[in-house]
Amino acid sequence: MPNLVAILFTAMGKRTTLVWGACVAAALLLGAILGCGGNVEDSVPSRQVDMKVSESTAEDATTLLAQEAASLHEGHGGDSGFLLMDRGRVALAWRAILADAAERSIDAQYFLWKDDAAGKVMMQRLMAAADRGVRVRVLIDDSMTESDPLYLAKFGAFPNVEVRLYKPFGPKHKSKVLRWIDYAADLKILNRRMHNKLFVVDDSFAIAGGRNIGNDYFEYPAPFVFRSRDLLAVGPVVKTAAEAFELYWDSDWTSPIEDVVTPVPTVEEARAFKAQLDEFALAPSSYPPGFTEDASHIADEMRGLAEDLHWGKAQLLVDAVPEKNGVAQTSAELDRTGVVLGRLARQTADRMYIQSAYLILLPEEIKLLDEICAKGVEVKLATNSMASDNHLSAFVGYRKQRSRLIETGAQLYEMRPDAALERALFEDEDLEKHGTFFGLHAKTAVFDQRYAFVGSFNFDPRSLNLNTEMGWLVDSPSLAKAIIESIEGDVSAGNSWQVVLDDGNHPLWVSEVEGKIVVEADKDPMTTAKERAEADALAVVPDDSQL
Repeated sequence: MPNLVAILFTAMGKRTTLVWGACVAAALLLGAILGCGGNVEDSVPSRQVDMKVSESTAEDATTLLAQEAASLHEGHGGDSGFLLMDRGRVALAWRAILADAAERSIDAQYFLWKDDAAGKVMMQRLMAAADRGVRVRVLIDDSMTESDPLYLAKFGAFPNVEVRLYKPFGPKHKSKVLRWIDYAADLKILNRRMHNKLFVVDDSFAIAGGRNIGNDYFEYPAPFVFRSRDLLAVGPVVKTAAEAFELYWDSDWTSPIEDVVTPVPTVEEARAFKAQLDEFALAPSSYPPGFTEDASHIADEMRGLAEDLHWGKAQLLVDAVPEKNGVAQTSAELDRTGVVLGRLARQTADRMYIQSAYLILLPEEIKLLDEICAKGVEVKLATNSMASDNHLSAFVGYRKQRSRLIETGAQLYEMRPDAALERALFEDEDLEKHGTFFGLHAKTAVFDQRYAFVGSFNFDPRSLNLNTEMGWLVDSPSLAKAIIESIEGDVSAGNSWQVVLDDGNHPLWVSEVEGKIVVEADKDPMTTAKERAEADALAVVPDDSQL
């Protein structure tokens, strides 16, 4: 049986309390990312998948977005185009622009859809589209929904909107304590989360990457802000994205939210909810600073987009939907995201960048990293520090192997919670008001300055073996260069610590403070004694496979 302490601390995150500790104790009483073999061809590794194409994904070239997509794609043959969305406010704006321009369909698949400003803004945009006759479908994993997701039920009760939960568990309207006990009692629900993040509009444009729907991901002023990354796609790969959504939407793991939440909201209640959201969406304070979008200027947006797209051969890596009761939910030929990334890592001959919110390698994967570095490959690994990590248990799993990662010859960087590039996005008074600190949520890799991956996949055992994941894999030197430049900025002095080892094999943190190189030792920088004590306590948990 998986270690329930590790599981629950992973789910709970960094801020623990005595109440949560009691839940963990009660639950306990109840009961190869890089290492995959194989060769890759000279281009992006291909897969042959007999994916079901439902009627809802039939092409419709008459919509405005379809016409714009065709115009952008003209002259690019089988290539797809990608916009790198490094900034959260830009990523939110493009989701809003596409939703406002939709005429036929919006399909959204996310691990999290929070009941906060960003969640409300996106709901309002999708409900407004539904009011125009657009068919809206939203699929959310139930692992981290609110204890009483009535906001999702009201959303789903609106005409032309369908909301489904993936692997719903536990009756709603329960306290969080009782809900977590339900959660711990069903390990199938607990362990295999749908971590995918996908947004497809009119089967013409798609967004995938590391962002869920919530303030943390879109640079709202707040106590905690994520550094993340998405790609907006146009071209042939969008058809695969639409098909990927259908695989999960049609699986036996999904349930209409009306089957889960009681009482079911009426259409009148849903319309009243939309009226509240309409008013909310009119207020400038409902958006992050610097947010700009205007769907009425879609032609101008598309002209600007044409100049910023990176083109290349691409595919959407999609994990198969897990079996249910021994019955396959999707084709067994689907590539696992981690398998393909492992093949690319093995073949890398020049340079490899991995930026991952959670970085925990299996022993055989660390051995492979030894081999990669021994070939002379320059390897840069970037992840969270203890001070920036929102899941302390995941950090502890990484900390156990931190020195070993450096010994491979890889350069290792940990994000600073006061990263200068992130602070520059906000007014000083907002930072002071919220006591803001920053964390890394990007899941990105670049191989040989050519192959770029941006998706939901963390480089850890959970993403490899437990969650379902997805992401764009693009053969594009220009996109790879742009992402490398972005990562180099993230790991530069003032934004990250480079972690090195002293003569006694102890970690040292090297960064820049007010123009001076500073080396820190003895303890993880910018952490409290309480956080370090919690980390030490979690270090005794023997099962890292849940992290």
